[in-house]
Amino acid sequence: MTSRVGIRALRPLLRSSVARRWDSSSATRPKSPTSDFYKTFTRPVAKCLLLAMFTYQLAYFAWVKLETEEIRKKKTAEIAGLEEQVKELQKKAS
Repeated sequence: MTSRVGIRALRPLLRSSVARRWDSSSATRPKSPTSDFYKTFTRPVAKCLLLAMFTYQLAYFAWVKLETEEIRKKKTAEIAGLEEQVKELQKKAS
């Protein structure tokens, strides 16, 4: 029982020494201009990149939709022309 009480009593001291060691190592490290740059500009660059990707996808979707409509109109006109030729050939044959 005494050993458990002793360990429990030492836990706050161990935690504080680990915390001090962590704080002292981060306090002595000089700030890097590269890390400052990334901390400052990561979010705006990410927003611009996502907005550009969204805009591209929107434009691509619109382009594909217009292109498929154009192809559909051409194919419909071609089918109508071929059906007309079939009717003429059937009239000639009968």
